[in-house]
Amino acid sequence: MKALQFARFGEPADVVALSEIPKPEPGSGEVRVRVRLAPIHNHDLATIRGIYGVKPPLPAIGGSESAGVVDALGEGVDGIAVGTRVALGARGTWTEYVTLPAASLLPVPPNVPDEIAAQLVAMPLSAVVLLDELRVRAGDWIVQNAANGAVGRTLMRAAQKAGINVINLVRRESAAEELRSFGAQHAVVQEGKWAERVRDIAGTNAIARVVDSLCDQNSIALNRLLGPGGEHVVFGALGKSPLSVDPGALIFGQTVVRGFWMIAWMTSASESQRRDAIGRCVAMAAAGELALAAASVHPFSEAAEALREAESPGRSGKVLLQA
Repeated sequence: MKALQFARFGEPADVVALSEIPKPEPGSGEVRVRVRLAPIHNHDLATIRGIYGVKPPLPAIGGSESAGVVDALGEGVDGIAVGTRVALGARGTWTEYVTLPAASLLPVPPNVPDEIAAQLVAMPLSAVVLLDELRVRAGDWIVQNAANGAVGRTLMRAAQKAGINVINLVRRESAAEELRSFGAQHAVVQEGKWAERVRDIAGTNAIARVVDSLCDQNSIALNRLLGPGGEHVVFGALGKSPLSVDPGALIFGQTVVRGFWMIAWMTSASESQRRDAIGRCVAMAAAGELALAAASVHPFSEAAEALREAESPGRSGKVLLQA
C-alpha cells in the first residue's frame, strides 16, 4: 500500500516521500480502516521538522487524523461493521490503510461529509476541551488570536453558545468578514491601534483569558489586555518566536501564563471525559456548527505541493490528502 513517510526530520516538502509498505492486518480488538482523506495540520508539520512535543521513531508515516471506512475486523470486535464511515485520531494517517483499536473509532453521522469528518478530531476536540480548561463562565470575556482557523471558529461558536463574550483577532479584514458571516459578534483586525479597539469593545469588563496561538510580536500587547487574575493561555506558536510578556502585568495584575496541550489532556482525562468531549464535537458537526472547510484536496502523488500549500498565508480551510 502507499504511504507518505519521512526517514529524517526536516522541511516537510523535502523529506516526505511516497513509499510502498505492507498492508497491515488488524489484531485482536482492532479494525482496519481504508483511509479516504487526511488533513495536514500545523502540528503534523512541526512533527516532521522534529520540533513538536513528540518525536516518532524513524522512518515514520505523517499525519494525525483521517476519515475513512472500516475495511476489516480483528478477532473479538463487535459493535461496529465493515463499511462503517469513521473518523479517527492516530499517529501515521497519511496512508491507504491504518489499523487501530476498535474502541478508538468515531462513527460519522451520514450528514457529515468526508471533508469535515477528516478534521473532526484534532482541532474541534482541542477547541471544546480548551474552552472547558479556560474555566470561564457566562458573562466573562476572552480574547483569541488566529481566530479564523478551525480551533478559533469552534472555540468562538461554543463559547458564544455558553454566553461567553469572545473578541476574535485576525490579520486581514477579509478574515474578519468571514468570521462575522459565521456568527462572530466581535472581530478585530490586528493592525494599527487594535488593542485599543479591543478595550473599547470590552468596555469596563475585565478580560479574563487570552488564548494565544501565535506567540508573535503582538503577544505582549495581548498580555497587557488581561484583567486582574487573568490568564494568558498559550495554545500554539505559529509566530515562531519567544513569548513576550509584561512583568508589570504578572506582578501587579497577578496574571498567569500557562500552556495547553491536547495530548497531555488526553493522557490524563478519564474515558468518560473523552467520550463526553468527542460527543459534543460530533453533535456540533451533525448540527452544521463546525466550519471545517477544505482549501484543496491533493492525491498522495502531489504531497510536496500539498505540504507547501499547507503553510501558505491566506488559506481558507485545510489542505487535505486523498489516499
